[in-house]
Amino acid sequence: MFNKLSLLAVLGLMVTVISSCGVRTETNYYYYSPSWTRGGALIFIGATDSVEKDILGSQLSSTYSEWVKTIYPSGTGESSVLFDSSGNPPYAMTCSPTGDYVAYGNDLRSGLYRTLVIRNISSGTHTGMELTELAFNPGVVAFDWSSDGTKLVYCTSTEVRTVGTDGSNDTLVTAEANLADVTWKYGNRIAFVRASGGSKLLSLIRDNGTNRTDLSSSESVDLPQISASNADEIYGVSSGDLVMVDVGGVPARSVIKADFPGVLPRLSPDAATLTYSKSSESTGIYVLNIATGAETKVK
Repeated sequence: MFNKLSLLAVLGLMVTVISSCGVRTETNYYYYSPSWTRGGALIFIGATDSVEKDILGSQLSSTYSEWVKTIYPSGTGESSVLFDSSGNPPYAMTCSPTGDYVAYGNDLRSGLYRTLVIRNISSGTHTGMELTELAFNPGVVAFDWSSDGTKLVYCTSTEVRTVGTDGSNDTLVTAEANLADVTWKYGNRIAFVRASGGSKLLSLIRDNGTNRTDLSSSESVDLPQISASNADEIYGVSSGDLVMVDVGGVPARSVIKADFPGVLPRLSPDAATLTYSKSSESTGIYVLNIATGAETKVK
């Protein structure tokens, strides 16, 4: 015969069992911000979002983590986590020409990176620089590697500059107005973009400030990427289309893919493929064959 205490104990046990059996975990994965690294692999940011809910669907707890991995465009060979980036996402990742290092923006405020981080991601025993942080005030709009991997080029809103990967020899290349982007990894000239009267204007210049070429708005592209196979070919976005402008002679622009949805497209070292995420999707890594225009979802 149950007394009151026994009844309460049984009810308590029932509540515990129901609660234990009714708890479920819902996990979502997100993948974005791909770029190219060594051996034709992609480096990307991934996120894991897990929510614990009770039998009624009410949230009990949640965890969110971000991390960086590599994967091949075929969707195979996904690596283990290279480094955890929870609460500190590596913005606008770009790998050195050899693929041993990745540079990324940090401490993003009002569209400016207060810090650029250079991190060793090579496999095996690391030699040389492991991790370097370069601080800027008020901040950097965009950045990229030099073709020999010993420097970075960066732009503030008013200057294009180069700096050694150890922070030395910070040098002015050109003073401008309303700078929006810069790239240099392939070729012997820096390509930079400035805004003017509602247009994005592309210019090229050597790192010593000479041999400058300014393109008209009808010849220019935004988010430029210089081809490693032909430094006179620059890929980018114009009026929502993916285009290539040839600056070898009289500048000529051709459309590669109309209505291009990619965010921060990155050109492969062999200039045959682009990788990107899409502005219309919360997750997804894509590659685009330049020659055929065929798009493939990697992850």
